Amino acid sequence: MLILVSTLVQVVLALTFGTKPKLYAETSSLAGVGLIGAVAVFLCWFWRCRLNAEVFAPAGHRHSARAAIWTWFIPVVMWWAPRRITLDIWRASGAAGSVWVINAWWVAWLANSLGVVVFNVTSQARGNSPYVAAVHIIAAVLAVLMIRQVTAAQDGKVREAATQSAQRS
Repeated sequence: MLILVSTLVQVVLALTFGTKPKLYAETSSLAGVGLIGAVAVFLCWFWRCRLNAEVFAPAGHRHSARAAIWTWFIPVVMWWAPRRITLDIWRASGAAGSVWVINAWWVAWLANSLGVVVFNVTSQARGNSPYVAAVHIIAAVLAVLMIRQVTAAQDGKVREAATQSAQRS
């Protein structure tokens, strides 16, 4: 939910102030705080999911649990490793169905990251682009869907294990 709130604040700023650098700079600190909070909460969730995945299926992980955090911050590695970790978490959690949400979220996240860089390099104005904001919204919505699906799969795996344990007792 924090991801959506942060995104909405950024979109409101983009639509209200457009590319007016002074106004945007004065108001974007609020969005920055929200974004930092969303990133921290997301990384905690992601790391916990990776730890859970190792309990569910100890083998078959391409990266360590620590990599669930550090891969987000290493250039080039950050463009592919977190997606692979997410897919490993998905498989270990016994999630049914397609991985389309993970793939769509990842493409939107990459497009948003690239859009921010391209806009800031090519635009004389320093602010926010409505196009980048639109991609950010799409990435945020897909992130929330992905989080819900992974969490539901892991909750189901825990319930299944608890039921099996109770039946053995």
